[in-house]
Amino acid sequence: MRAMVLAAGLGTRLAPLTHRRPKCLMPAAGRTLLGLWLERLAGWGIRRAVVNTHHLSGLVRLRLQKGWPGLDIAESHEPMLLGTGGGLVAARRELGNGPFLLINADVIATADLPPLLDRLQATGAVAVLGQKDDARFNSVALSGDGRVLGFRGDPGLADPALWRTYTGLAAIHPRLLDYLPASGPGGLIDGMRAALAAGETILGEELAGFWDDLGTPERLLLLHRDLAKGRLPALALLGGAGPFWLESGARVAPEARLEGFVLAGEGARVEAGAVIKNSLLLPGARVTAGTRVENAVLGDGFVAEGHITGGAHA
Repeated sequence: MRAMVLAAGLGTRLAPLTHRRPKCLMPAAGRTLLGLWLERLAGWGIRRAVVNTHHLSGLVRLRLQKGWPGLDIAESHEPMLLGTGGGLVAARRELGNGPFLLINADVIATADLPPLLDRLQATGAVAVLGQKDDARFNSVALSGDGRVLGFRGDPGLADPALWRTYTGLAAIHPRLLDYLPASGPGGLIDGMRAALAAGETILGEELAGFWDDLGTPERLLLLHRDLAKGRLPALALLGGAGPFWLESGARVAPEARLEGFVLAGEGARVEAGAVIKNSLLLPGARVTAGTRVENAVLGDGFVAEGHITGGAHA
C-alpha cells in the first residue's frame, strides 16, 4: 500500500510562524504533524509514502531523512507550488499504479484510514473521501446513500441529503489523476468535479473519532488545551502526559512558573520569574526574566519580553 502526504503548502493561515517553519512541522504534543502521520502510516502497514515539498523544503527534507522503520519515503519536490491537484500529478510515477491514501499534513485525526482503501476497491469508485459534519467547513454535497453529488457553489446542484466536510483524508484511485489540472489553487476539487461530470463515482465515508484542521495558531492551542484537560483520550497516540510537554533541550528556570498547558520545543528557554500560561513555544523560543506569556504561540527563536497575550509571534 502507498500514501501521499501533502506537505508543500505555504501555511499562510499560520503566518508569521510559517516564515521559519513549514506548517507540516508544527507541533502536536511533542511530535510534528508530518512525523505523526508518517508514524501512523508505518503502523498501518503502508510501505511507501510520497511527500510533496515546496515551502522551506530543506527543513522538511531533513526531517524525512531521519526515516521511519518499515516505511520507504520519497520526496516529490515542487520548485513552483502546484496545488493539491498538480502535486498529485507530479508525484504520479512515485505513487505507482495502485490505489493510495491521501493525507493533508495539517489535519489530525484518530480514525484508521485503511478502510477507505477497502471501500474504494470494493466499489470501483474513483475516490472515497473521509468526511465529518463540521459547520465550519461543510461544503461537500452527498446523496442519501453517500455518493458525492458536487461541492458548494456548483451550478445546478440539486438539494442534497447531506452537507459534509472533506477532511483532507481520502483513498484515491490513480485514474482520478487523469482529471486533475497540472497546477492551480482549486486542483483536487476541480478534478473531482471533472470526474463526476464524466460519470465517475466518488463516495463519502464518515470518520469516527476526533478530527480537526490545525491550520491556524488558535487551533493548535485548542488541541493542546483539550489534550491537557483529558478531553481527547482517543489521542493517546500522541503520547506525553501533559499538561506540560518539554522537548529535548528545553530549559525552564526553577523560579519560572508554568500554568494551564505549556509546550516548550527543543532548545526553548524560560527564564527566572517568567510566567507561561496556555502557550506553545516553538524550538529556540526564549521568554525573558519576568515576562508573562498567555494564550500565545511563540515562533522559532522568538524572544518574548514584557507581557504577551494571544496570537502568533515570530
